[in-house]
Amino acid sequence: MSLNAAERADLQAAWQRMTWPQRLRYLWGYYKWPVLVAALLLAAAVSYAHHVLTQKQPLLYLGAANVALGDDLRTALDAGFVTAQGQDPQRAEVTLYPDLYLAQEASDADHEYAYASRLKVMAAVTAQELDVVLMNREAYDVLSHQGYLLALPGLLGQDPALAARLAPDLCENTVILEDNSIEVDLGEAEEYIAETEESVNGLDAAGFAKFAGAGFSGDVYLGVIGNTPRGDTVLAYLNWLTAE
Repeated sequence: MSLNAAERADLQAAWQRMTWPQRLRYLWGYYKWPVLVAALLLAAAVSYAHHVLTQKQPLLYLGAANVALGDDLRTALDAGFVTAQGQDPQRAEVTLYPDLYLAQEASDADHEYAYASRLKVMAAVTAQELDVVLMNREAYDVLSHQGYLLALPGLLGQDPALAARLAPDLCENTVILEDNSIEVDLGEAEEYIAETEESVNGLDAAGFAKFAGAGFSGDVYLGVIGNTPRGDTVLAYLNWLTAE
């Protein structure tokens, strides 16, 4: 609504009679909501910009199933590789899924933990955000049986020198192609029957150079997830892990 000359003159006179605290209260009362909305939009913009500028770019996704990684080893597996790749550890990272627990038959006490870990692995694999897994024998069996692990000869064939170096460490495990476990669980079948095949899908990683002094309590295996879209980076990681 436009004001005529007399009304504008009255407002100007009233403004002149106000003290500065009164003027500030007047402006706040009149412009409060626009100011609040602008402040919220500015805060959201600043938060988003900070997130974009400080977010690290994942070079690789690494899982640790049934093996404990100390702080020094975690740092080495992350920042050590990032630095070796010529990247800034402040801008890039190896994203780690630590403390996964995978078991063929979890105890009652660990059932929920094992179930949550399986869901996390499934979600990460579906999103193509899991590339390499360090694991003990039980976790290796679980992931192999479920068909998550890549047959390694094809991948390693892209780097003949690495393939030759890792040939003694290759491991074979069983992949379940089809079974009647659901029918057995439902009581619809008495005998468990499975169609399986053997696959060279793991590496005995305990002797890898980067794991020297890691203090693993048992065997440690390394597997590559079958649908990884980062095969070249996985090869670079394997080269780095095994370099003297």
